Amino acid sequence: MKNNVTKFVFLLTVIITFISFPATGCASGAGGKKLTPFSDSDQSPGAGRSVFLNAPAQDADGYYLLDSMEDFKWFISACEENTGLNVRLTQDLILNDTSHWIDWTDSQPENGFKGIRHYNGHFDGNGFAIEGYYSACAEKWQTPIFLTLEEDAVITDLQIRNSIFQTTYKDSFYLDENDRTNIASSSALCYYNYGRIEGCQIDASVFGAWSAGGIASFNYGEITDCHFTGTLEAGLEQSKDMPESGLASDALYAGGICRTNEGVILNCTNKGNITLHSLSGSYYMSYSAGGIAGRVSADGIVENCENSGPVECVQLAGGIAGASWGRISKCINSGNVHVEQADWDHAAALIGAGICASNGGSVTTCLNTGSVTIHQIYLSFYAPIYGIACNTVNPGKGSVENCYYVKENTAQVYRQSGVHKLSSKDAADFSAYLTMNKKIPDVDTWELLNTLPNYPGTDEEDYIHLKLGPDSGIDYEIDPGDSLWKIAEEFYGDGFLYDKLEYKADPSLNHFLIPGSHITVPPIDYYLLCANDEEGFSWSYCQLPSGESCPTHFIAAKPINWYYGSMDIPEAAGLEVLWPKQTRPPLTADPQAADSTAIQDAAASDIRILYRFDGNPGGDFFAPDWMGVQGSIRKSAKAYCGNAADGFRFYRYKLDNGESLYGYSFRLYRQTDTLKCTVFYRIREGFLAEFIGIEPVGEDEHLLERVRYLAARTDSLLTIDEIQYNYESFCGKDDWDFPQLHNPFAIALAYSKEAECNSFVLFTGVQ
Repeated sequence: MKNNVTKFVFLLTVIITFISFPATGCASGAGGKKLTPFSDSDQSPGAGRSVFLNAPAQDADGYYLLDSMEDFKWFISACEENTGLNVRLTQDLILNDTSHWIDWTDSQPENGFKGIRHYNGHFDGNGFAIEGYYSACAEKWQTPIFLTLEEDAVITDLQIRNSIFQTTYKDSFYLDENDRTNIASSSALCYYNYGRIEGCQIDASVFGAWSAGGIASFNYGEITDCHFTGTLEAGLEQSKDMPESGLASDALYAGGICRTNEGVILNCTNKGNITLHSLSGSYYMSYSAGGIAGRVSADGIVENCENSGPVECVQLAGGIAGASWGRISKCINSGNVHVEQADWDHAAALIGAGICASNGGSVTTCLNTGSVTIHQIYLSFYAPIYGIACNTVNPGKGSVENCYYVKENTAQVYRQSGVHKLSSKDAADFSAYLTMNKKIPDVDTWELLNTLPNYPGTDEEDYIHLKLGPDSGIDYEIDPGDSLWKIAEEFYGDGFLYDKLEYKADPSLNHFLIPGSHITVPPIDYYLLCANDEEGFSWSYCQLPSGESCPTHFIAAKPINWYYGSMDIPEAAGLEVLWPKQTRPPLTADPQAADSTAIQDAAASDIRILYRFDGNPGGDFFAPDWMGVQGSIRKSAKAYCGNAADGFRFYRYKLDNGESLYGYSFRLYRQTDTLKCTVFYRIREGFLAEFIGIEPVGEDEHLLERVRYLAARTDSLLTIDEIQYNYESFCGKDDWDFPQLHNPFAIALAYSKEAECNSFVLFTGVQ
């Protein structure tokens, strides 16, 4: 909670807030006029005279008892002299005939009221309601019942029913201190809250020309045990013309409890409909909507809150918050979250999430059981859906821990640390996860797993299936000259897998192969667990009706703490590069163990994985003679590196779509260092991908695992219609039999950890 000095500085400096409210509660500051500090000339005629001669009765606590519309009018007038009045409702206050209250947006009711400009007393609703409230101010930015609730203000147990709170561009725009146009936010109970709002329920309609909050526009104090069950719509101004003065704000927010939270929201719920529309496409703005808050600042806290109402926005939509840099904990969303793309003149990121669409703070112990959907009328890129929160808009800042979403309702593509899938049949145990009686630990590994693991919080979609050998076990008759190594190399592509063969021989023969005897060659299944904390990179293109092309879907996934870009090595022309931003804790299959074989993202900071995606009219040119391909590669290694390249291993896996994943690894001994190199290819009709990984030899090299995983994770369906690169420009063509591919030996010989790498700009949060 801020003190008076902080509050004064804030009011003078933040462009989306007002400097002050005039004494009448009907301001001279809206309607395009500059807002000015309070002055005596602002006061309405009659201000300063006593109104307490006609005061209602008081109870034993000294509270004035309000039981009629006349008493409520007295309270509004009395607050001009004494902002610290304590009042208590004794019954519902019916301020207007509410039989047609929903029509008040077009035709105002009989009685109108002006907002209470400052209040620091206790308004005890006593469980009763204010019903039929309507603002009488021409400047409708003052529509809330209270404009500023001061630090000592307390509003408790008050209901607001059948009332409309509305701002329009015509009545609510003003010029800020920089002469730029802004529009006041709409809200029901108050505009600013520095005090405490407790046990209040708002069942009303809140309409905002730009932004809106169901209970408050800006919360710097506490809002506890409050509920919004009405309708909130924002972004309703549809003017096509940009104001000549320009715009003071570049973002709109909407939230069921408040527009912006810089204080504490505790034990609150929203059951209302929250919708943030788009302004004209010529207004370049961002949009964030949440069931509880549109925006949570770094000082903001949202705890133990629940949203069950639908939330819809044109850009960022979250069940609890649209965007947050603060702390969200122990919250539940069961409402449907939807992003409906607007027809803009510019491209913008679309993100939907069960809890928070753009998280730069922390989200802990939250649950989303609602659906999250996005509808794109055109594709600037494939819009992401998150079961809990998107952290990649603020990489390195946002964090999620011990959170869960129902997989049947939310189609999240990438796994995240601290985020786990539950099935709808787990519903009986939801409360146990929120109380942490049950908890799913993070699991992360790039190891080859022999069987499909049953790690909690994962299912078959979280694994990449790699197959070796025949589709089913075959009986092989041994020929003269056969060896286990040779047979394994023939069927598995790797002689090191000879121990997988099932050979029942006389033990006294010491496993010598007897021609004419039989050996069983079983299929081998491996599984790669999709890594946590990935994002898409590179993309495919679609043809628009206009003839233009636009990216539609990302081809591959990389860790969010890796860069991607270009590398300044002439031999790598036509290749792009991935490299780690920083080290990360070990990845282990067992989350409780610190396995010595664990993978680290950056055991050596100079690891580089060069890659390329391209068209490929020739299909799988390795398939006819994989053994011959291996011989050709060894021959090229000899020609370029002499005896400096050794330790070759070759790999050939089958994917579920029938495609082969080819690879090989080797070491290169140079005069100044030793390099570990791994190469993997995806080669099929219409698509080619190559990954060439290089890292200096050290204590913790896991280059094979990294490169194999990246290649296997590449889109298994994508085709690229046209070849993008001129193969003749590739270096190392002599003594290299595959003109469609780069020569990895030429690249490895030229590799330098001093070579400059330039990162590309990434649309963060995309899938």
